[in-house]
Amino acid sequence: TRGEIYDTSGITLASTSVVWTIWADPSYSTALYTTTTDQDTKAETRTIDEAAMKEVCTQITLRLLSGDGESLDSVDTTSAEYQTQYQAVCDALSQNESSYQVLATKVNNAVKLSIESYVSQFNKAHKRATETSRKGNISVGSEKSFQRNYPYGAFAAAVLGFTDADGIGTYGLEKSYQSTLAGVDGRTITQRNAVGNAIADANATTFAAKDGSNLVLSLDVNVQEIAERYLNEAIAANTVENRGCAIVMDVKTGAILAMASKPDFDPNDPQDFSANLAYLAEQVQAEPELYTIYLRDENDSKKFKLDENGNKIVDPDPDYTGTYRDILWKNKTITELYYPGSVFKVITAAMGLDSGHATLNTTLNCSGAYSVAKQTYHCAGRKSHGAQNLAEALRNSCNIYFIQLGQRVGSSLFYDYFDAFGFTERTGVDLPNETSFMQYYSKSRLGEVELASSAFGQAMAVTPLQVCTAISAAVNGGYLVTPHVVDKITDANGNVIQEIGANVRRQVISQSASEVIRQMMAVSYTHLR
Repeated sequence: TRGEIYDTSGITLASTSVVWTIWADPSYSTALYTTTTDQDTKAETRTIDEAAMKEVCTQITLRLLSGDGESLDSVDTTSAEYQTQYQAVCDALSQNESSYQVLATKVNNAVKLSIESYVSQFNKAHKRATETSRKGNISVGSEKSFQRNYPYGAFAAAVLGFTDADGIGTYGLEKSYQSTLAGVDGRTITQRNAVGNAIADANATTFAAKDGSNLVLSLDVNVQEIAERYLNEAIAANTVENRGCAIVMDVKTGAILAMASKPDFDPNDPQDFSANLAYLAEQVQAEPELYTIYLRDENDSKKFKLDENGNKIVDPDPDYTGTYRDILWKNKTITELYYPGSVFKVITAAMGLDSGHATLNTTLNCSGAYSVAKQTYHCAGRKSHGAQNLAEALRNSCNIYFIQLGQRVGSSLFYDYFDAFGFTERTGVDLPNETSFMQYYSKSRLGEVELASSAFGQAMAVTPLQVCTAISAAVNGGYLVTPHVVDKITDANGNVIQEIGANVRRQVISQSASEVIRQMMAVSYTHLR
């Protein structure tokens, strides 16, 4: 059995339940047809017994839709759901030349037992031929399988991920911890003869199956719920096109308390995009250069069809299923880049303080405009902040001040700090698909204009999680920690196998510089409130 996933307080976020596939052998279900034999050719012809077929299909369908195998009277036989299921069962049982037909999948144990009981009673009743019934039986069986359940639906979906039809993790934690969660199948090793049959007296070695281990996350369902709720409100209020994301992280340990990308998906049915179809359609239309689908060459799918002018031809009936999937499944916090903008000023301030090029009282002037080479920069709203110290500049989010501070630090040292804060590499978070493609200027290409733009966060594209880990280092005493979602791994009995804990990668700035950053951020927060 696949291991479960819990939040930090033990609330189940992903679990596995036993389900059943109900199948039939129509070729052996002789109660459902009559057989006639041609005397000359000896060929057999099977004819469906409509009355028997109707009875069996009805009884199996009622049980499948009852939910518990008992509440048959509660099933609405006039509903579209009933008609669809009834037809599926009849179509399968009608294949009387076939020895295996699936009647239903993901059936719970109560329904499975009810169907088995009905089949058993039916076969007993038809063992004796009478004037109103003839001999024959129906052959219906079941196969055990497992179903992954996510009780909260579209909650922390990009973090949890999901499993495929075979129960293999294909995204999120389900993928990155696949070997931990999956467990090991049981097996028996024995000698066999040339035709594959086991040799009777040969020694056999049996290895018992081992259940998968469980994940206990640092995620807190309460914090996650609040983060998702306000993120959804922010996306709606700001008419966000390219989704939004939020992260709540313990700055000292790197433990992620909440991580969300919205809109997202329900991992119980990740292929269902209906809840966000309108949003997705708007996004595709808003960025045609990115999402337009073109016709492919029939002879070479790697090539596009071209018109007489050599231009690609737009597909008149595009299928955006793959596009919608790629958009919704992505964990935006680690897979997509953005320009951090003003939050990066915290990092530039940390550079200045740690390098000794600035103190809390370093005063620089903002006249509202500042020229670097042929580029003129302004503050937001073209404000002029005048003379201000570092704390005031951070509170005012003054572009001009931080350009000048970046110049004091210098290109070479600025790049060294940028690298030390983790912006040139993955964070190492225990989630799959973290991008390694960051956009920034190398030390040799960090000229005076590039430095000026970089100093207030407008020249490099990084991930939101990189920014979180860097800000954490700026305020936690100067230590760059590895963010993590899994707090510990336990066995089936709840015993702790492994504790993750904090992983300090390096010290980036001094404790004293970090203390000043904390003071400035607290003052700025109080002022903003």
